[in-house]
Amino acid sequence: MSDQPHRAPHSEDTPGELLASVAALRRRTRAARQAYWFPLLLFGLLMTTAAPLYVESVESPALRSTSDNPALSGLGGDFLERSAALGWYWLAALVGGYLLSLWWYRWHGKRVGVQTPARAYVVAGVVGTLVGIVLPIALRFLLFNTGTPVSNATSWLVSPLLGIANRGMIPHLVIAVGLVVLARLERSPGLGALAAGYAAAVLLVTIYFHTTDFEPGDLNRFSFMTGALLPAPILLIGGTVALLATSKGSKRSA
Repeated sequence: MSDQPHRAPHSEDTPGELLASVAALRRRTRAARQAYWFPLLLFGLLMTTAAPLYVESVESPALRSTSDNPALSGLGGDFLERSAALGWYWLAALVGGYLLSLWWYRWHGKRVGVQTPARAYVVAGVVGTLVGIVLPIALRFLLFNTGTPVSNATSWLVSPLLGIANRGMIPHLVIAVGLVVLARLERSPGLGALAAGYAAAVLLVTIYFHTTDFEPGDLNRFSFMTGALLPAPILLIGGTVALLATSKGSKRSA
């Protein structure tokens, strides 16, 4: 740290100077505790690592029916060939990623002396993972086993949710929910904007697959992988920018 200590407020300071000093202290404290570059890069890398599991065989996906609800199909996608492997991968990746992020925030807090309360972020991620496992299975059961009709008021939500689940994109929603919670905890407008951009990318992929009338041959082996990877650069680029900004701030205050 710099050899020149920050000047402590004293009785001669005007109210404006005191407020400016307090505001500057708050900015430095907030900058010191922000460490969201780590979960951004972590989940971006986990998403990229999952890419091979989204690659289909030479058989046209448009001609293949859905699987018979393989293990963890809520996370892995009931429509994909490797849905079971994807389900187990995302279960380990999401729970492990959130727990590793909690460890990171605690380590970082001890190192800089101020800590972001990241427990709510981890709780949101783990609960989201559990909901992601159960919700698609429950929706399929209600729609296809009980014959319950879907009203116009709920079809706008139920149908896209099943589409997201069938393509193994539920984990992307879980990550998006976690980012929104983390942006609130970090009090970071930048992270909030990034979370909104990430959620918008997931939404665009959903709209594309949900509204396009695909014919045999329109989809290739890499179509679902491309859709699953589309939001990943947002996390990787955002995490890299945040890391560089944090490093620059650390050097400036040294």
